[in-house]
Amino acid sequence: MKTHESFGESIYHLTLKQRQEKEAATVKQMKQKKKPAARTKAPIRWEFDPDIPTLDFFEEGPLDKTWNLQEAVDRFVYWLEEDRFLIWEAVVCEEQGITLTPKQKKLLGSLLDFNDEGDDQILYIDEVPRPSEPWHIILNRIVPYLLIEPFQTFDCQDEVKCEGWNQIVDALQEHGKGLSLPLGVEEVTKVVPAEMRHKLSLQFCFNDLSGLGQEESLTLDAPEECDRIEGFIDHLREFKRHQGY
Repeated sequence: MKTHESFGESIYHLTLKQRQEKEAATVKQMKQKKKPAARTKAPIRWEFDPDIPTLDFFEEGPLDKTWNLQEAVDRFVYWLEEDRFLIWEAVVCEEQGITLTPKQKKLLGSLLDFNDEGDDQILYIDEVPRPSEPWHIILNRIVPYLLIEPFQTFDCQDEVKCEGWNQIVDALQEHGKGLSLPLGVEEVTKVVPAEMRHKLSLQFCFNDLSGLGQEESLTLDAPEECDRIEGFIDHLREFKRHQGY
């Protein structure tokens, strides 16, 4: 009788253990099914279906027109300051199952969904669709039009060409952290090829000498104009220190 009880008890414990293992496996499977789809760290693919609305950043017209160039620079700087590029990158990452950075999560969470349907695709932000190209492609389409070659101090230069590059660099350094970067690029300003950055930086330095020669009195022979040289040298040193030239 005792042996039977002992044998029966042994069978009971073994059965209970099996049941517990089975229940644990079932719970594990249920938890696994509830997990969202795995995310990746792949680069963003800036390619969209034809039915996805996009914005042509240069819809105002060709950039060889001063007004259009000014509009493009102003819009680009504004989008940096308002985190528009970052927000759209967060939207695209979410669509493509790419892991979001903490800043992207915060920006994406700040979007208001007036339809109250969490599964709706975001097509417009403030009635403006996503840009048709990544931010760094847009930038590299702008910067060649900022370059003045040759730079002659006695010529009258457009303000956007004299100041545009510096405005963009300042905005990138202040607001560009977190933007996606092309393969092999580690800093936001370095999405522009080194030779182009070098020329534009030198051009900005030469702004201190702009106007010399436009009138007979505007020369370095005039004592009141000699301060331009100091400003020119200071800017050269500044860009050498910050950009490694």
